[in-house]
Amino acid sequence: MLIGKDSMKRIINVFVIALLFAGTAFAGGNKLDRFLEEKRRSHRRDEKVRVIIQHLNPVSTTDLDHVERKHGGKVWRRLAITNSLVAEVLAEELDKLKDGPNVAWISADPIVDSTAGTPRVSTGASVGSYTYNVDGDGIGVAVIDSGFADRSDIRNNIVKVVDFVDDWRTSLTDPFGHGTHVAGIIASSGRSSDGRYKGIAPEARLIDLRVLDRNGRGYTSDVIAAIEWAVENRYSRGTDWRSLNIRVINLSLGHRPYESAETDPLAIACRRAVQAGIVVVAAAGNYGQDGDGDNVFGGITSPGTEPSVITVGAMRTWGTDSRNDDRVAPYSSRGPTFHDRIVKPDIAAPGSNVVSLLSPNSLLANANPNLVVDSGHMMLSGTSMATAVVSGTVALILDENPSLTPNAVKAILMYTAEDRSEDPLEIGAGYINAFGALNLAANIDTRAKTSSYWIVNNGTGLDYTNMIAGSSASWSQTIVWAESLCTGNILLYNQPAWSQTIVWSESTTNWATTIVWSEAITSGSAIGSQTIVWEVLDLSLLPKTVEEMYWDPS
Repeated sequence: MLIGKDSMKRIINVFVIALLFAGTAFAGGNKLDRFLEEKRRSHRRDEKVRVIIQHLNPVSTTDLDHVERKHGGKVWRRLAITNSLVAEVLAEELDKLKDGPNVAWISADPIVDSTAGTPRVSTGASVGSYTYNVDGDGIGVAVIDSGFADRSDIRNNIVKVVDFVDDWRTSLTDPFGHGTHVAGIIASSGRSSDGRYKGIAPEARLIDLRVLDRNGRGYTSDVIAAIEWAVENRYSRGTDWRSLNIRVINLSLGHRPYESAETDPLAIACRRAVQAGIVVVAAAGNYGQDGDGDNVFGGITSPGTEPSVITVGAMRTWGTDSRNDDRVAPYSSRGPTFHDRIVKPDIAAPGSNVVSLLSPNSLLANANPNLVVDSGHMMLSGTSMATAVVSGTVALILDENPSLTPNAVKAILMYTAEDRSEDPLEIGAGYINAFGALNLAANIDTRAKTSSYWIVNNGTGLDYTNMIAGSSASWSQTIVWAESLCTGNILLYNQPAWSQTIVWSESTTNWATTIVWSEAITSGSAIGSQTIVWEVLDLSLLPKTVEEMYWDPS
């Protein structure tokens, strides 16, 4: 049954009250996410569940004994990035397991799924790359997906292969076909198509971290392990003996969010990666409509629910380079996030009918022969494809200005996105404008003092409107922060919010050191020449939210 407007309003009010009295993320007696709480109350005899157990203090042998000897579970893996153990336990033991002295929170380890034109031209990446002479050279992009097939268009880009599905394998493989397509959008040379299907950043360094099996499915804990690997090895040497220089993680996958991003292990892992200096780009999900074709809200998947990542929605481009006829794809998940009620996605990018590299004899190609374009390419649609477009754009931005932090990159993408006057719960700050993002990045001096103007040459080099494939794209000059839209010249100053230590959307963030960036400020404000105009969205007025059954763990 769909939740009506009045019910949604009541649910949101409950969420607000819960957040006000939450204290810390792990406060209170309940230590189970929504899925496990249901399993605790109702489960089959001897039913087992995979869980991720987060701990208050570093994991010790006592914690291993607590899981295995005391409660008969089996520990599969330790995840240092979230201070967790991955285990399989009887559902009937959940009540006792959560009462362990060092147990902070227990989450399910759900299956993640892939979220399956010429975006290089329609995004402005082509003209931007030419204008600023950037192609992603030296920027490492870790693609956590179904693996890469050995294709000539990306062969020279691949500098590391790590397989979390078949641990012994170090060769290129993609029996599902999704990861190869994503990698091609990011960095294909376009040689096999005479440049027609060239990737966004054709010189980017690709790191293949395989977590999805031949059916396009994998455990959340494997994704977390891959993120952990990327953080720990971001400066390790690749097969060419150069630094991997992992600056971007692409997550064209997701799972149903059973809990707040504050306790969601996958969201936490992404947050840690951002704090380590890596830009994390995640798909919004493909749950924008119900079975009747009606638009629904609240379908953002994890880890797109995490505030610090760049969550990407999909645009339908109709196979043309022109942006004039582009619209939000009906399937693209709409915000707000189900548990935390924040505005997502952050930005939208081309995602429909995207042609990229084909993995020969893969499940996707064999099951969808109508989508195969030629022997080397196929066409796919989804927020997965849009995510890859943004990851490639981030590689171009960091090639132009390597000193930018993840928060600054995210802000630049939002600020320069084209204002389409559409619902921010569908499109975030706007439609990606890679040309504008490169223009702004090229004019930022990251050495400027905090809170000072950081645009070179008094801003004379900023365009604010860009011509892309014959279409005019004006900057939105908008930042999405929690439940608010912030408009003005805020990105022309080196704000504390752009630093690497700030968690995006954190309510305690000092805005320009004197204004607190929160819901408390709802009208125009100014500090010197910095202008801020606030609009707090009333999320209680949503016409329809995602089906309650969608979140049913059964």
